[in-house]
Amino acid sequence: MAEGRRPPTFDELPSFADSFPSPSLADWESAASHSLGLRSLQSLTLESHDGLTLKPLYTAADTPAAVLPSAGRAHTTWEACCPVDLREPEVAIGSAMTAVRQGAGSFWLTVDRRSSSWSRLTASTMAECLEATGGAPIYLDARAVCPPLAAVLVAAVRRRGASVAELRGGFDFDPLGTLAGNGGLPWKLESSLRLMSDLVRWTDDHTAAMRAVAVSTLPYVKGGAGAVQEIAIALATAVEYLRYAERRGVPPGVLWRRLRLIMPVGRDLFTEICKLRAIRMLWSRAAEACGLVESERAVPLHAVSSPTCLTTRDPWTNLLRSTTHCYAAVIGGADVVTVLPFDSALGRADELARRLALNTHNILREECHLDRVDDPAHGSYLFERLTHDLAAAAWERFQRLESAGGMTVQLRSGAIARELGETLARRRQAIATRRDLITGVSSYPNLEEPRLERLRERRGARPLPDDEATAVRRALGTIAASFDEAVVTAGEGVSVRDLIELFPGHEEPEEMAPLPSDRDSAPFERLREASDRQLERTGARPHVFLAVAGPPSDSRKTAAQAAGVLAAGGLTTVRGEEIEGPADAAAAFEASGSRSAVICGAGPLVPEIARELKARGALRVLVSSGPPGESERAWRSAGVDGFIHPGADVLVLLADLHEVEGVRRD
Repeated sequence: MAEGRRPPTFDELPSFADSFPSPSLADWESAASHSLGLRSLQSLTLESHDGLTLKPLYTAADTPAAVLPSAGRAHTTWEACCPVDLREPEVAIGSAMTAVRQGAGSFWLTVDRRSSSWSRLTASTMAECLEATGGAPIYLDARAVCPPLAAVLVAAVRRRGASVAELRGGFDFDPLGTLAGNGGLPWKLESSLRLMSDLVRWTDDHTAAMRAVAVSTLPYVKGGAGAVQEIAIALATAVEYLRYAERRGVPPGVLWRRLRLIMPVGRDLFTEICKLRAIRMLWSRAAEACGLVESERAVPLHAVSSPTCLTTRDPWTNLLRSTTHCYAAVIGGADVVTVLPFDSALGRADELARRLALNTHNILREECHLDRVDDPAHGSYLFERLTHDLAAAAWERFQRLESAGGMTVQLRSGAIARELGETLARRRQAIATRRDLITGVSSYPNLEEPRLERLRERRGARPLPDDEATAVRRALGTIAASFDEAVVTAGEGVSVRDLIELFPGHEEPEEMAPLPSDRDSAPFERLREASDRQLERTGARPHVFLAVAGPPSDSRKTAAQAAGVLAAGGLTTVRGEEIEGPADAAAAFEASGSRSAVICGAGPLVPEIARELKARGALRVLVSSGPPGESERAWRSAGVDGFIHPGADVLVLLADLHEVEGVRRD
């Protein structure tokens, strides 16, 4: 700088943006096409399982004509909600006390329908649990037994000498969701809906900050629902509850302010963010159509890590999945977020896993500062377009549900199950063909990983003795109690189990076929379990011979492809390296002791090697390559049974190899 001249002020500095060119969309397309080489630009376009198209680039031209001011939450923080298992109250109390110290903002008290130990719970024990939570909001994940557990909760508050008016959280009764997920209710659906209306009235009379009803999409997502179906089902369920409650004399505004929404957040970051934004928009529209004023339309949104995404193999990768789930939930505008512990799919979570789940919230809040921005997705071309597309498709699906008779009719008739079944089949096919990869399971599996054996518990139902509390049940009889009467009875020390019979009496339960429920990784993990059992029985895993032939540039890649696919099914490999021809391949195969073989990188030698392998007793001969194309017919005629390549259904191949290798599936 010349002597005597002052340095420029910040405002006088040239704009960095002015020094860069302003490329057009055509410029971007040209550069992208050049970088892709043989792949087309169209190959970057994705189609979701809902049939929505996701482009590789969005511009201002993609922004919807009418964008709401904000589809995210109306505040900049969220509640870190910690799940607490009620099967062992003493353990639950200790877990809650620890979680308070580690930053939990609320608690989700859960009962496991595969065990009945929680049914012994009384107001006395629940009072100790409440003491441990330090007055934080309480939510119940009780499904069918929500009314009796809610009565015990209220009785526990009174036992502590506190005012019921101070209760915060949600009882979360969801009869339709329970019927869909469990395949049954203790009472007829009509009786359950009557109980729901009673619970809404009681809550509105006694508490200001407690929700009575939840619309949970968890059972539908487990059953295969995509984002569009999930949103539509949530809306249809809420409208069904509102319609029934109104017939029972509960005004729409009362039901709406006593209702909250529970939605799982899954693997697709962009779609999951926009799903939560879309449901807020449509929820407000549905409330408006029901005549509710603007102040009554908002609904608390509780997002939870999707259990379908968690794995039992390489479970530490679940830490990364759960972080993505939490991030998506916050960006999408959730008010309450539950991060499931990374070992949840293995059984009851341990203390380390629970702590890491809570610290996921703490890091995103205190180190990433996600709580300092309101609706950070607002204005993004991608998020606004995808939010709009999801909302439009879901609203149309919701209207079709309504015109077909509503949620109850569609659920009971099996129409919901059939539709979700189609989506589930597409999702499972994408996983089987590894279009949707699961790290540590279907991709990059590690057969030597240490197992968390201490967490693998078999959780079967443990029925209570028939004579336990029989006298209490006889004394209660079969009266049809109101929720108030149930609270009084719970205050006398009656357990959840006995309260179940208080409500509609001994009528026949509601039953239907439950929606399917399985984790995405389960088919691969079942193969791995079978391999583990064979290792325990025989000292060796099932193994497959790899005939590695041809130029190293081809054979190494295809051998690595084959080994990765086989490991996903618990199969190890024995390699025949530097094979010169069919005779070498056959001799090495015979020495390996394998029953199956995979030819890697052999090119034109494939038919000859396949014939030799079959002649030496190979029960299955596969080829690891790209799609075989025109060679497939000739190769199959030579004895090739199948192909390992991108897009192949590897689950079918692996199951067949298990059968050939004599792996028992018990």
